[in-house]
Amino acid sequence: MSQTHHDLEQAFGDIQALVGTGFTRLRQGHYLLLQVTDAVLARQWIGELLAQGLVRALGEVRRPHIPGEAPATADTRRPIDESVTLTFSHAGLSALGLTDDLDRPFPSAFRGGMAEPSRRELLDDDKTTAWYWGDTDRNAVHLLVAHFWADDAVPSRLLDPGLLADRGLVKMHRVPTCPAYIDPPTQEDPGSREPFGFRDGLSQPLPSGIAWSQAEWRARRQAGKTLFNDRRVALGEFVLGHPNEYREKAYCPGLAWASAPTAPCVDFGRNGSYMAVRQIEQHVAVFEAFARNCPVPDIAERMMGRRKNGHALAAAPDSQTGLDGFRYLQDDADGFRCPRGAHVRRANPRDAVASSPEEGVTSSRLHRLLRRGRVYADEGAASSPCEVGQGKGLMFVALNADLDRQFEFIQRSWIGGPRFGGLSDEQDPILGTSPDRAFTVQGLPVGMRVGPLPRFTTVLGGGYFFLPGLAALKFIAAGPPASA
Repeated sequence: MSQTHHDLEQAFGDIQALVGTGFTRLRQGHYLLLQVTDAVLARQWIGELLAQGLVRALGEVRRPHIPGEAPATADTRRPIDESVTLTFSHAGLSALGLTDDLDRPFPSAFRGGMAEPSRRELLDDDKTTAWYWGDTDRNAVHLLVAHFWADDAVPSRLLDPGLLADRGLVKMHRVPTCPAYIDPPTQEDPGSREPFGFRDGLSQPLPSGIAWSQAEWRARRQAGKTLFNDRRVALGEFVLGHPNEYREKAYCPGLAWASAPTAPCVDFGRNGSYMAVRQIEQHVAVFEAFARNCPVPDIAERMMGRRKNGHALAAAPDSQTGLDGFRYLQDDADGFRCPRGAHVRRANPRDAVASSPEEGVTSSRLHRLLRRGRVYADEGAASSPCEVGQGKGLMFVALNADLDRQFEFIQRSWIGGPRFGGLSDEQDPILGTSPDRAFTVQGLPVGMRVGPLPRFTTVLGGGYFFLPGLAALKFIAAGPPASA
């Protein structure tokens, strides 16, 4: 099921740019969690964002590429100084006047919402902790807007939280990001760190059809073709309507206006994606105190599975490919370097989920996520710059085409799986919620089991959101037909 360069060019003009970049050069930003109070005004506001070009297309930040064609030339695109990403919960689409196409409804996970009690239980969330926000009931977040801009840019007043009431929207929460955790844009390849002090955003999958960046070309030269190709994943694992790892087109839901249900937009989902969002508070003081007092040396790095500079424990200490060019089954099957229950090993077990490295990599490709999160600060922190040490946690954002097979599978089977990696009654040491959980450090002649572990993180809120293509956003902005 091949795609032509022309097909991809058209898709790149429709897919929202977040699929291709985390916008790390736009260090300033916030997330706006909104509710719709007037559907007509809210749709007009969406139309204005589109008209001003603030909602960026993938083609503005990345080039398409077909395997077998010559590599794309150096990018000469005009730098972007501001970007808006628009996403909607199922409740939000309903609030705008839309309803599922009966023949092609949205999947049940998205319709039910992450905050629904049975789904929270499925995801192994702490039921005793009340969330500050979610995507269900009358307090559901309808729109989650990611708004980023450059250090020297003046953000559009269309996104001014104080003016949104005139646009038929209510600001439920404003979650400011903390730019100090992102490298300055003057660096050749800006990276980021998270509040525990580890380099973040590593080991991202490479969707097919997107030409590699200069940084990705460098990674390929360092890792070699075989290990680098472990990261290559079908575009349809992240974008609907495109071939996935099963060589099938990822399912596209349809929508209709509630006032005109017999005239659905059957292609509404094409070039869209699902976004799993979790606001994760990180208890830095607890984490650092535990690391200081634990008798196991380097316990913080062992629980994470990486050195703080990003070098993977599973890779040889002198390896030049330690950021991403390694395999667990092939390089550290017993977990003597990187413990088998470490966070990065659970989040992306690479080749370690089958009896052979090749089968393991193939299986892992079915459960990958494009991560686009950022460190966040206190909601009242906008009056002064957020410095390193003031980040409260991570606004986890993950793009995928199948919530059940990708995000939810990872969360319940790998992150929360008590027997992951041949272990017994353990969870992810960083994200786990059980008060009795422990962490095993493998070793010779014997290892060590550390526990019970304190809680290092708490989920404060979360939801499932749909990231429509620009054509679908224009459909929303246009509103129902006049005759409806």
